[in-house]
Amino acid sequence: MTSDADVDRLIRKYVATRLTRDESEVAQVVARLNDEVFASVPLLATDRDLRHALDASTRGQIREFLAWLAAEPTEPKAAAEAVEFARLLARRGVDSTVLLRVNRFGQQASLNEIIVAMRNEAADPLVRQGAAVTLLRRALDWLNACIEQLIGAYASERESWLRSAIARRADLIETILHGDVVDIDDAGRVLGHNLRVQQTALELWFDDDANAPDGAERLDALAGRLAAGVRAPRPLVVSSGRQSISVWLATLRPPDVRRLTTTRAERGIRVAIGMTAVGVSGFVSSHREALTARRTAMRLPPRSVVRYADVELLSLTSQDLSAARRFVAHELGDLASPDDATARIRETVQVYLAHGVGEAADQLGVHRNTVRYRLQQAEVLLGHGVDERRLPVELALYCVGLDPTLLEPAADV
Repeated sequence: MTSDADVDRLIRKYVATRLTRDESEVAQVVARLNDEVFASVPLLATDRDLRHALDASTRGQIREFLAWLAAEPTEPKAAAEAVEFARLLARRGVDSTVLLRVNRFGQQASLNEIIVAMRNEAADPLVRQGAAVTLLRRALDWLNACIEQLIGAYASERESWLRSAIARRADLIETILHGDVVDIDDAGRVLGHNLRVQQTALELWFDDDANAPDGAERLDALAGRLAAGVRAPRPLVVSSGRQSISVWLATLRPPDVRRLTTTRAERGIRVAIGMTAVGVSGFVSSHREALTARRTAMRLPPRSVVRYADVELLSLTSQDLSAARRFVAHELGDLASPDDATARIRETVQVYLAHGVGEAADQLGVHRNTVRYRLQQAEVLLGHGVDERRLPVELALYCVGLDPTLLEPAADV
């Protein structure tokens, strides 16, 4: 009959024998265990640094396991080398499933090693069997505890690495936008974005009343669809506020912006687009234009996509809203009345100034005499001929067409 004392003596003998092995024997065990891991995870076998780190991890785990067996009932503790290996995988961007596979195969190889070792012990078969069962149970407890520690170390390092990488990218983008000189190729590598080609900046954001608990994922997904729509590589995306992102597209040629404006945006998401320009200067100017388009869009009737090219004149003439309203009131006079009848006259004048009487009649779907009659009404409201002060009148009509709130009286009038 097997006694617990006999089992404990055999286990202590097993531990003592392995603690006193020379380095060459340990190296053979490490190689034997890791060969099974390398066969199952080829990435490790082809990466010299990872292979060396795994060798150190396995050697450290053997040492810690034996020390734990000798000092039970202390808490299991993963070897420092194993923790560093987990952190290295995290810093390399290797998926956590690789760490799990390494530990699963390492666990199996270690258990096989224990079974073989027990068979070679010169002791009663029942004692060997009891010692083997006890050792396997303790090994599983220790390995499972270590796996939890290693996954925790991986997750912590990965989160820290991602935060650091995001912070580095954000700092570099801020440096570029500030106008500081950077090495264009080094900056491109850090950002994962080609700064030598055409740059198109966008702002994506949710309306204030949009409830988007998964907002970041939805904005990123839309940015990807917009890039794909103009055959651009994966876009550069950074958070620019609560539920909003700044985006840059890098393309060899200026993209067909019509594809950006026709890409279906999700409900509640709005898009502002800067003009395309090349290189670092284009990276900066297009971003500024996208921000301006966004600010301008907040005053306009709701639309999902706003291009800076479409609102450039409005943004330039309405930086001071009261001044813009005074300009409209001064140039249009009674033609700035908000009623529907006057709105039709304004529309007729705007189309006429751009295309003439015939084209205005065709576009508006009315007779030419109707166009002429409305132009006569406009001259009465303006207080002068339609063709007098043509440029400022046309500019005022253009701005009102985009932003009807400019018809409102200036606050300081």
